[in-house]
Amino acid sequence: MMATHVLFASGGYLITKIALREFSALTFGFWRFLVGIVSLLILAVVMNAWPKIERQDWKRIVGLAILAVPLNQLFFLVGMATTVPSHASLLYGTTAAFALLLGALLGYERVRWLKIVAIALALLGLFIVVLGAGHVNTHTPSFFGDLWIFLGVLVWASYTVLGKPIVAKYGAIPATIVILLVGSVMGLPILIPSALVQDYSQVTWVGWSSVLYAGIISTAASYVIWFALLKRVDPSQVAILTTPQPIVTTLLSAIFLGEVIRLPLIVGGLLVIGGIVMMEAPALISRTMIAYQRSK
Repeated sequence: MMATHVLFASGGYLITKIALREFSALTFGFWRFLVGIVSLLILAVVMNAWPKIERQDWKRIVGLAILAVPLNQLFFLVGMATTVPSHASLLYGTTAAFALLLGALLGYERVRWLKIVAIALALLGLFIVVLGAGHVNTHTPSFFGDLWIFLGVLVWASYTVLGKPIVAKYGAIPATIVILLVGSVMGLPILIPSALVQDYSQVTWVGWSSVLYAGIISTAASYVIWFALLKRVDPSQVAILTTPQPIVTTLLSAIFLGEVIRLPLIVGGLLVIGGIVMMEAPALISRTMIAYQRSK
């Protein structure tokens, strides 16, 4: 299941990059949201996961929906138009680090020295990846693509932290489905003008297949697998097991898109992955020891 989730998630970066060769970023977002709404509605019916939201919680639901879908997805799509899948995957791989920092600022998390070192490693890895050949060229499209992706990561980390009370109250699957549905519906009107002016004569079956993949596999199927995994193993273990995703993304991008793998990407990527593992390992070890002691 974890291998399937990593493959689906890694494939999402490649599929998006391929789709943006035929669609504008906003037009692709429109069709992804549209297919995603249908997929999420089916998922909600099949899993009977539509909770009764209390009136006082709707403001927070709407705020989280804006973060999770219109803002995060638009930053992601605009960034993917000019950056490469490996950079995007590594950047999103540091979501846990930024979520921890934000949680500490808000008083939700207590950051110990080991996690500070882990965050520093991950951020150093990102710096090396973006630095590339030895200097940051702010005039290249890829630099702005990485910047847009980085903004998407910050938004997603904010959603992760601020959404905890809602998830705890209504459950992970129902809360996620409601938030993504509300966000997708809110995002559609913004994207309609782009969808109307798109030249669809240039869109092939590859582009439309990418829309289906993004709307069904990336939006619905991946979440089903993710929550099924969380029922079987603890979150820290899931986080560690997903660390190969940037590696898989980079390899797939090199094979299918011809992305060149250079030394800064390898070194920076290893630092990012090492930092994330270091960040999650103490929780995993602690829970493993507790489980072992209870079994004795």
